[in-house]
Amino acid sequence: QINSYTLAHYLITRSISDYLRFWPMGWQFRMAEMEAKLRVIIDDRIEKLVLPSGIPPTVEELHNIVKETFGISTEFSLQYFDLEFEDYFTLHNSDLIQHKGTIKVLHTSPILLNLYAAHESLDSSSVQQSTDCDSASFEESTASNAESSASSQDTIILSGRSTTERCQPWPKQFPIPQFAYETEMYLERGNEDYKKNGTLLTTSKIKADILEKLAETVYTYTAYPSGSQISDVAEALVNKYPCLKEPGSFAGYYGWQQSLKYKMSNYRTKLRGYGVPEVLCNALKRKTPADKKSAKNVKKPRKAEINFLPPYPAGEDEESQEQERILLLTEVKKKDNNALIKEKMAKTFAHRR
Repeated sequence: QINSYTLAHYLITRSISDYLRFWPMGWQFRMAEMEAKLRVIIDDRIEKLVLPSGIPPTVEELHNIVKETFGISTEFSLQYFDLEFEDYFTLHNSDLIQHKGTIKVLHTSPILLNLYAAHESLDSSSVQQSTDCDSASFEESTASNAESSASSQDTIILSGRSTTERCQPWPKQFPIPQFAYETEMYLERGNEDYKKNGTLLTTSKIKADILEKLAETVYTYTAYPSGSQISDVAEALVNKYPCLKEPGSFAGYYGWQQSLKYKMSNYRTKLRGYGVPEVLCNALKRKTPADKKSAKNVKKPRKAEINFLPPYPAGEDEESQEQERILLLTEVKKKDNNALIKEKMAKTFAHRR
C-alpha cells in the first residue's frame, strides 16, 4: 500500500524527469520555428540568406543584414516577390516577406548635379551648358556584381551628334545674342545717348537684324514659344538696350513682343522649306481637311520636353535607323550590356520619336 506522500513524490519526480528529457527537443523545435530563410537575387547571382532570429521587424535591419552578409558596398534598395501579381515590388514593410520568400537587391545609381555659383552670369553658364552638350559625354556607373559595382564606370563619347538637337530648357533669364557688328555699334551709341539725355533710338535700320538673331536664339530652346516666353525675350532686350524702349508702351516693349511673335511664325515657315521635321509636321497640307487651320492641332513639345522631333543624324536615313533599332532590341536581351544599349538609344533617338 502506497501512502499519499509517496505517491505525490513519485508523480513530481516523474514529471521533472520527463520535462528534462524532452526539454532540448522542445527548445530545438521552437528555434526552428523562429529561423527564416530567404532567397536573395543580386545581379546575376542567387544566394541563400539564413536568419536565425527570424525576419527582422523593420526593412532597415534587413537592409543592413543583407549588406553585411554579402559585402555590398554601394547603395541599393530591396524588392520582394509578390505571389499575387507574380512580379517584384519595392519593399516598404518587412511583414510582406515570408519564410523561404524571395527578395531582390536593386542597385541605385548616384545622382550627378552640375552646380554653378550664384554670381556667375547667365551667358557664361549657357556657354558651358552648350559646350557640355556638344561634347555629348556622359558617365554611367554599372554594378555587374557586389564587388565590382563600386569601381565600375563606363564612359561613352558619342561622335557625330547632330548640332540641331536641343540641350537645355528655357532659361530663367533669356540671354540676348550677339548681333552684327554694325548693329552692336549702333546700339552702343544709342545707349550712350539714352543715358545722357534719354533719347530713344530709331530702329528701322537694325530691327530686321535684331529680330533675326532673336528668332534663331529662341529656336535653340523651342520652336513654338508661348506668349510669356516671347514677353521674356522682349523684356530682356530692352533691359540690355534701354534705347530700344518704345514711347507710349506701358512696359516699353509691347511692339517688340508683337514683332517677335510674327517673326517666329515666318522663321518656322523658312525652316519648313528646309524640311525641318519639328515644324514640317504642322504644315497645312499634312493636316486633315477639317483641321486645315494654322492654329489648330499644332503638335508641340510637352512640358519639360526639349527635343520634340529631332532630325536624323548625319548620314542616317529611315532604313539605317530601323536596322539600328532592331539591333537594339537584340542587345537589351543580353546581360551587362548597358553601355552599348545607351549608345544605340542615343543613336536611334530621332527614329524612335
